Amino acid sequence: MLTKLKETNQPLLYLSGTFGFLFLIVSFAFPALFREKLGAWTEFTLGYFGQYYLYFGFLVIMMMLVLAVSKTGKVRLGNSDPEYKWFSWVAMLYSTGMGAGLMLRAVQEPVYFLINPPSQVSHSNIIYALQYTFFHWGFTPWAFYGLFGLIIAYNLYIHKRTILGSAILEPRFQKTKYKLPIDTLILISTLFGVVAAVGLGSRQLSGGLGILFDQLELNVNHTLAIVIVICSIATFSAYLGVTKGIRNLSNFNIGLALLLMLFVLLISDFYETFFNFFLAFGNYLRYLVSMSLNLGNQEVSKTFLTEWTYFYWAFWLAWAPFTGVFIARISKGRTIREFILATLIIPAMGTFLWFSVFGSHAFGLIGETDAYQGQFDSIYQSLFVFFSQLPFGGWLNVMSLILIFTFLITSVDSAIFVLGMFSDQGNEEPGRNYRLFWGFTLTLFTLSVVFIGQDVLLEAVSQLLILIALPFSFLFLGMMGFFMFKLYQNPLKT
Repeated sequence: MLTKLKETNQPLLYLSGTFGFLFLIVSFAFPALFREKLGAWTEFTLGYFGQYYLYFGFLVIMMMLVLAVSKTGKVRLGNSDPEYKWFSWVAMLYSTGMGAGLMLRAVQEPVYFLINPPSQVSHSNIIYALQYTFFHWGFTPWAFYGLFGLIIAYNLYIHKRTILGSAILEPRFQKTKYKLPIDTLILISTLFGVVAAVGLGSRQLSGGLGILFDQLELNVNHTLAIVIVICSIATFSAYLGVTKGIRNLSNFNIGLALLLMLFVLLISDFYETFFNFFLAFGNYLRYLVSMSLNLGNQEVSKTFLTEWTYFYWAFWLAWAPFTGVFIARISKGRTIREFILATLIIPAMGTFLWFSVFGSHAFGLIGETDAYQGQFDSIYQSLFVFFSQLPFGGWLNVMSLILIFTFLITSVDSAIFVLGMFSDQGNEEPGRNYRLFWGFTLTLFTLSVVFIGQDVLLEAVSQLLILIALPFSFLFLGMMGFFMFKLYQNPLKT
């Protein structure tokens, strides 16, 4: 393997590896101080740049919509036919970008906003709870993913450059001193984003197993075993490639998720669920500008913004690099309008329906909010508690565990593929040795994080992602400006 890795983008690999290694060393040597400093820096970042995140998120949505309706929307990303059919295409970007998170929050977040409304409104708290859940999981995160992916895809398929983020630079700037900071930031964000996802997902899997098997006592060894299984299967999936591995697993994910959602819908009040969906969606569209900029009757406290919206926006931004790069990789042959429809509108609408179905049924289980006993408070166990109260609850929980497991695998295997492309000089089909290398590296790094610090270090990884999101947002902003300038110069280049 070492012989075949000689052409690796060595400066990028060395710098990123050094950063990850130093993170582990410092967190192990000074755990309390490291956590304290990261917490303080995170609080400072969200406190002083949170409003900037709001405006930035709104700007990205507007840019996506303008591009979709303009004549630029007709531009095709490459000269060939699309490589993947619509269902598989959407399934892959959905599984990569958000699937595991939807399992975490399906019940917990709508219920939390019902019991603790972000602010006082004149309409139903049920509708408001869904409206704000839509806000956090709707157009803004998908706009982050989609626009970054579109910039990469336009550069790759129209300007015939590599899939590296630094490839957007003009030829005279294609030097290591200019390229290295850009690609390193994207690679580090990918690395820590995956570690955070696997860490959170493994905790949810542990929580589900604890409910499914009452007498099962889970410890760190079980978590380590879960991480090994997830990363091993993800490495094998990435080794097989997009068509044979990642696509098939993503199709399975969406099929099983639709089956779970359909079952809950069929045993729910059909009219009430869709009434909530349409009313909450209408309010979301009506107040999108106000919520996005925190204005008027949708204004919420800075405490709420810091704990929820600012955190979400930073987290979505930190995930945008590898998600966007992977979306670009699978989108050859699509028009810009198709690309925006598939990355902005379709996933968001599916997410809104998901939360409406699970949230509405959970509201019915709660009954009067004054009698709520906190059974859905845990993001790790709320979904399993929810299914335990439904017919065939045991089977539903087993299906949920499988789905969380496979959603995590598709997040990790796509990240391995992206890291492989970066290491293999931006090759769209990275060598299998690169995929094996990154699968092994991600496994070791995640195991180290879990073993050294468990919950404390996983929290540190999440905080580090928030910090990484800020410089990435500046890079993203510059790429957006340069992208629009190139479109203005030659809008219909194909």
